Amino acid sequence: MMTTTTYQVDPVLCMALFVSDVSQFSNLDDAAIRETVHRTLDRLGPDECYARAAEVFGDRPDVAIERIHWAREMCARAMAPAMAG
Repeated sequence: MMTTTTYQVDPVLCMALFVSDVSQFSNLDDAAIRETVHRTLDRLGPDECYARAAEVFGDRPDVAIERIHWAREMCARAMAPAMAG
């Protein structure tokens, strides 16, 4: 069973990481995750992030579900210090 996170992260941040070009197998620190999220949002905007995520879920739901879980966990971890402060 997966552990749930304490922090509620804005879903658009998770979508930005989801559609970024970063591999979920990369060993990124929190600063790199935050930079990736903000760079992706600046480049694509929220609507395009959601549109690209929807396309992946439609085309490859088996891959998408694992990646969205990864994106949510990474964003919760990386954004927690900023949200708690």
